[in-house]
Amino acid sequence: METKEILAELRKSKGLTQDEMAEKLLVTRQAVSRWETGETTPNVDTLKLLSKEFEVSINQLLGEPQNNICQSCAMPLQNIEELGTETDGGISTEYCAHCYQDGSFTHNRSMEEMAEGNLEYLDHWNAGQGTNYTKDEARAILQTHLATLKRWKTT
Repeated sequence: METKEILAELRKSKGLTQDEMAEKLLVTRQAVSRWETGETTPNVDTLKLLSKEFEVSINQLLGEPQNNICQSCAMPLQNIEELGTETDGGISTEYCAHCYQDGSFTHNRSMEEMAEGNLEYLDHWNAGQGTNYTKDEARAILQTHLATLKRWKTT
């Protein structure tokens, strides 16, 4: 589904007119209309407001998969607060705030060091997933998975 369709569907699901949505977001009704026709797309600040107002991720607003993960550490990216930032202050939809700020990586780690850092959360992961991986099993899985992410992928 495209952004224009998503925005129209969200607005209608809340029972809002274009005027009412515009008022909530401090924009004109014409801006909302242009978003819903696909003529324009909301800017980053407006996407943040839409995300909070409708309780959906920016990725969902942009039609991205809901199960987006950080392309450095593999953390699920579910909330706007979890997203990293670019040099221009815009959001990064590829990296989390822990790994990426102001257009660069926050830690100069190797992939192996990243895997070891992720192992600190193994008990939490096992509890949430209903698994019982040992550190050695999880390490092997992590290293295989991390190698497929953009930051670590070799061409």
